[in-house]
Amino acid sequence: MDQNQQVVAAETVRTPTQQVADAQVHPVGSLASPSSAGVKCTPTLAQMAFATRRAVKVGGVVFFVVVFALALIGTPRPLFDEIETKANLMSALFLVGLVMVVLEDHVGVNKSAIMLMVSATMWTFLAVGFHPHESHENHEALKEKLEDGLKDVGAIILFLLPAMGVVESIDHFDGFDVVTRLILQVTGGRTEPLMPILCLITFFLSAIIDNLTATIVSLKLLRHVAGGDRHLRHAIGGLVVIAANAGGAWSPVGDVTTTMLWLADKISVFQTIIWLFLPSMVAGISPMVGIWWELKRHERQNEAAERKRIEEDAVDGENPSSRTTRTEATEDSFKVSPALPEITRAKALVLVLGIICIFMVPVLKMVVGLPPYLGMLLALGILWFVTDTAAFHSLAHLPKD
Repeated sequence: MDQNQQVVAAETVRTPTQQVADAQVHPVGSLASPSSAGVKCTPTLAQMAFATRRAVKVGGVVFFVVVFALALIGTPRPLFDEIETKANLMSALFLVGLVMVVLEDHVGVNKSAIMLMVSATMWTFLAVGFHPHESHENHEALKEKLEDGLKDVGAIILFLLPAMGVVESIDHFDGFDVVTRLILQVTGGRTEPLMPILCLITFFLSAIIDNLTATIVSLKLLRHVAGGDRHLRHAIGGLVVIAANAGGAWSPVGDVTTTMLWLADKISVFQTIIWLFLPSMVAGISPMVGIWWELKRHERQNEAAERKRIEEDAVDGENPSSRTTRTEATEDSFKVSPALPEITRAKALVLVLGIICIFMVPVLKMVVGLPPYLGMLLALGILWFVTDTAAFHSLAHLPKD
């Protein structure tokens, strides 16, 4: 048998699993289509995509450099003195930076570097408009403007950093194992209720902590309860991000934007919750319902295909025991059975204390008017103090220093 005949024979003798995989990769009707002859267009499209990415990157950086150079030179003067012209140029700077942030994965530049360049360029351009070297009054006006900006940004940073510290402390002492065990006990190893349970937890958790931290925590929980199913993790992971952003919108401490408005006394706690809870719930639940229905439909299709294969094997005279084994394996593929984490009093204490400390921040703001960043610093200090005591070390069975 020559080499060509061996290849034909190897392609003819294929297992049912390989045939199903081939059918998924090459569906009926997709073979020998006229569009398959257009493979030669791929290099051209790749070159066009590369040229577009390079143009966006180079064009944005050149625009920043030109504006920064004009600010250093200080000419033309009307560009810095006319209010409308200055506002338009500042808006253009922000828009270009925002486009590069949105296209971060395609441009290949980290968004943090982009926004640092944008902010420095905008502040330099704004500072030149004050003409601080011409008079003492202009210098003081620029100083006051910079101090106002630093106060606003510093308040946000001093709020977010201790908030992430509280969450990381809870995670460091395995406080979220309590939530993981509850999820596993409720789901019973089934994947069907896992999606709505985790999305609802993320939705309400992001209202207590910020949405970025809630996303990280929920993805950690997802890896613990569904670590072996990559496709399921990707599907639920996308919904977790949506639920976290939706849940953070109706809480003053759930998102950076609402936190900035709250710190500036632009919004109140009760009005924000009353007016934004229902729209946020709709925005978070609607995608989950659609994807959940799609996964259920995909599961029903797999079960129908499995029953059809069993019927075909029965006609061919296959051993019934092998069919039963394969059916059980198919049913087990929709189950997750990770080990239940151990729950201790130390883990429960850290989780409860951390949540209480975070809830204390808006209460102090409403009762005594304490700025939220000071309340969050106090929350971090309380949790740090408790977890650093000898009594907690003994409760958690930690080694003594």
